[in-house]
Amino acid sequence: MGQKVNPIGFRLGISNKEHDSFWYADSKNYSKLVKQDLFIRKFLQKKFSFTFIHKIVLKTKYNDCLIILSLVKNESFSKTDFISGISKELQKNLFVKFGSNLASLNIVEPSNLNTSAGYLADFIKAQLEKRVAFRKAIKNCLIKVQQEDTKLKGIKIQLAGRLNGAEIARTEWVREGRIPLNTLMANIDYSYSRAQTIYGVIGIKIWVYVRFVFV
Repeated sequence: MGQKVNPIGFRLGISNKEHDSFWYADSKNYSKLVKQDLFIRKFLQKKFSFTFIHKIVLKTKYNDCLIILSLVKNESFSKTDFISGISKELQKNLFVKFGSNLASLNIVEPSNLNTSAGYLADFIKAQLEKRVAFRKAIKNCLIKVQQEDTKLKGIKIQLAGRLNGAEIARTEWVREGRIPLNTLMANIDYSYSRAQTIYGVIGIKIWVYVRFVFV
């Protein structure tokens, strides 16, 4: 079973994995909060598309929404009114569409990016969209991880599509170390992405095994 399901969802409530959304609703307001959740995520992903977004955590209580945005900062964040402008625009949209009174945007920088499956998936995506050969892109990712992080116990990279412009789509994968998907106490991060190439879409999946979780 651990080989088929999402490794993060499989470990919720068992290891140190947590939900990305925290809110409760009755049957009348459930659909409204789901739509609000999706709207906030799409809005932030569009506004911060120029950088890597590690995680978006939403905590909603009554009409108040706390947004914790974990991303990599660059020179755009040096502008004093950049974040406040996005926050005000989001607040206005939430009030008009959903009647939410307050939305607090808290931006933090992630640590240990080289153990983030999402960051590594975006790294390979950028390489493939620059027409780098898929084996070279995988090798560059493995070199990046090995040089900058020694705590990693295993990584698996899987690519699927018309690799290197082949006529027939296929799946290729590489694994270094261990990826114990059936062990619930194993802290495994997972992410997927899609690279838009001139030959079509290439799917990217990455599993990262960091450490064993003791409870």
